[in-house]
Amino acid sequence: MLTLDPATRVISVPQSYLTFVSGTLYTLDSDQFRKDVFDLLASEDYMWMPDAFNHNTEVTVGGVTYARTIEFINSYSITFENTGSAYTIRIEGSNNNIFDIENGILNPTPLVTVISTNSAGLIAVATGGGTSSGTRNIGF
Repeated sequence: MLTLDPATRVISVPQSYLTFVSGTLYTLDSDQFRKDVFDLLASEDYMWMPDAFNHNTEVTVGGVTYARTIEFINSYSITFENTGSAYTIRIEGSNNNIFDIENGILNPTPLVTVISTNSAGLIAVATGGGTSSGTRNIGF
């Protein structure tokens, strides 16, 4: 369960929130994360706080559907749980500023490595019945 400290605007992400891949690798579904942060801020305890992010959904340009973008704003930052053991998180599903250490979005956590998958060529991929089911890089 995500938690939020209203005084510092730090969103804390427990390791159990992440999706286990194998070994010490986990993924963070950034779109689900966005939705869960939105739900948290819509709750009675936090509804007085400013918005945490800007969101642009997928957009189709010239027949290519580009991935959503998520930009955390208003001095919110993100901390991943320090479990005492090293693990890696791959952020998936959007172009975002979650990994933006320089502007203070991601708080350093000992033993946690974060891999950003941002790309100007990150596109949404449709499969099956035409629903978006993932993203793919297209070599830009």
